[in-house]
Formats: sequence, structure tokens, C-alpha cells
Amino acid sequence: MTSTSAAEPAATADRFDWSISHADDMLVVTFGVDRAGIELPAPLRIGVELFFQDNGLSGPTVAIGGPVGRHIRLVTGISKADRAIEYLQHCGAVLHVGRAAWPLPPVSGLGLAWSAGGGHGHRIPPLVAVAAAVRAVRLYTPD
Repeated sequence: MTSTSAAEPAATADRFDWSISHADDMLVVTFGVDRAGIELPAPLRIGVELFFQDNGLSGPTVAIGGPVGRHIRLVTGISKADRAIEYLQHCGAVLHVGRAAWPLPPVSGLGLAWSAGGGHGHRIPPLVAVAAAVRAVRLYTPD
């Protein structure tokens, strides 16, 4: 998952109103107006990804490799989603607004492990859609 071409992430960023840059061992993402990044705990993230693929809501994401790995989904509609934000945080999600920076793990012989993509959808999913997907995953996943 190494970003080999700066052109693809830049094109994705321009299209969806976020900027992506990296310097040294940090990845920096600046979110546009009413945009944010949502990071879900791994078990929920996998279910939400499947839910989004099934419903054509993939949208843009940033993936950071390494031992833990991180996956940040770009969302919109955060200014009108207080209850959804509260619910997602209760479920362990982290909301990134404004500007966020993450350390990049080195990958032997490959440089730094990160990628950004537009997903399969042609639009940014609203934050409330992520909350609905999390709710569906939690309802249909045994504890």
C-alpha cells in the first residue's frame, strides 16, 4: 500500500476538497469545509466497508500501513450531524476535522506505506451514512 504516484492522491484530493501531503515521516490531511475524516475501530471498519461496497457508497479514503494500520474515510455533512458524531464516538470512532497528521511507518525497501483513493463511488458519503452503516453492522454482528 505504498503511494507510488503523487498525482493520483492529488487528483482525488482536488476532486473531493481535501489536501494530502507528507513530509519526513508524517502524513498531513487538511479537510475542506463541512468535511472530516472518520476512523473506525478495525472490526467495525471491515463491516462498514462491506456495507458501503454493497450500497455503492465507497467514497474517498486514506489508508496508512504498518503494524496497526489506519483507515480514514472522508465524509461530509458534519455540521448537521451532532447525534451521529456522538454515536460514532461512543462506538470507538475518531473524528478528524480541520487538519490531521499521522506518523507514517517505514516499509522495508518501499518507502512510506500510505495510499489515498477515491473508492468506487463518485461522491463523498455523509457522516450520517457511516453512523447508519455502523448501526447495521452492530445489529447483525454477534458480540
